[in-house]
Amino acid sequence: MKRVWYVAAKELLETRRDRLAALFTIILPVVFTIFLGILIGGAEKGGLPLAVANLDGQPTAQRVLDRLGQSSLVGLRTTPAADIDAAVRNQKVAAGLIIPQGFSAAIQAGKTASLTFVRVETSSGAQSLLQAVQAAVSQTNIGMLAAKTASEQVSQKTGKPLDAGLMSSAASLADAQLATPIATVQLVDASGAPANIAGGFDQSSSGSLVQWVLFGLLSVATTIVWERRKGLLRRLSVAGVRAREIVGGKMLAMLIITFLQQLLLILLGALAFHVHYFNSVPALLIVMVSLSLLAASFGLLISSVFRSEQAVIATTVISAQLLAAMGGAWFPLEITSASFTRVAHVLPSAWVMDSLHGIILKDWGVTRILYPMGIVWIWIVALFALAVWRYRPD
Repeated sequence: MKRVWYVAAKELLETRRDRLAALFTIILPVVFTIFLGILIGGAEKGGLPLAVANLDGQPTAQRVLDRLGQSSLVGLRTTPAADIDAAVRNQKVAAGLIIPQGFSAAIQAGKTASLTFVRVETSSGAQSLLQAVQAAVSQTNIGMLAAKTASEQVSQKTGKPLDAGLMSSAASLADAQLATPIATVQLVDASGAPANIAGGFDQSSSGSLVQWVLFGLLSVATTIVWERRKGLLRRLSVAGVRAREIVGGKMLAMLIITFLQQLLLILLGALAFHVHYFNSVPALLIVMVSLSLLAASFGLLISSVFRSEQAVIATTVISAQLLAAMGGAWFPLEITSASFTRVAHVLPSAWVMDSLHGIILKDWGVTRILYPMGIVWIWIVALFALAVWRYRPD
């Protein structure tokens, strides 16, 4: 065991001296986490931004905005009417909505009134917001029609004048009834779990975590090839250091490096972007250790199979990107087809992402991650065994 620690200490010292290693283990992972979080963020954190200019300010216009505000899809942003075009054009918001002066009065008088919706036609987010606005307007029309009918009947039976006060009372009653409809739709997830889909920094932080730890196997793989070419591995072998001790030492060093890398990215996600990694610390630690061992064993196997640096680099980059993309590090697997998801779960990276999303979004504890981590550990044991079996000092 002492020799394993010696080999690990040597690897850690070389990594600390390598300035390029800092680029791939610290700088790029942080940059990509922030970039991707901003790129895919939006709807799950306060809704798609909708710039609103309410020039009317009357109850009917406010009812439309209240209904929009109840949707988790929509994030209302009060904006001057003159600034909405520029905000949409510069993609500061997904779309804009202008409620003209006199909108409420026209509706109450039974006249046609229109809202102005500003969008970029090719924006999918604008299309979603347009549907939300149309739904809110439709509900307002129904409510106003019901209020008008009810107030007319009350006026005929009681002799009260059909004034604004009666209309307002009827509108409030209609709104209350529409808020608790008789017929509703209940969503049921066939998997038995909440249909939470990661997005924004929940996806970018966990995805970058997996991708860059897997990409980090490049360092251990290329180091072994370089040491083999320089004859350093043969010298260790002649000195009596066995193959499993060399492989174990390098794997231990990789475990420490990638664990610290994960810790940095997790703290960044939790403290700066409010990603809920610490819902279950024990479960998180198990996932972190498993991911580090998976990357290390995979890198060791690649370096044991291939002899040239070019082959190792090419295989490592392709394998890491494939594991990340297919495993759901680039996009949530929930948005893909069932066939793609089944194929993806042949790979261990998909089970790691499932566990991270479970901890972040569904409060998974240790018991819930035992099954996916069990599959990951089958991969770890198999890869480590193959790496030791294929290892040659020259």
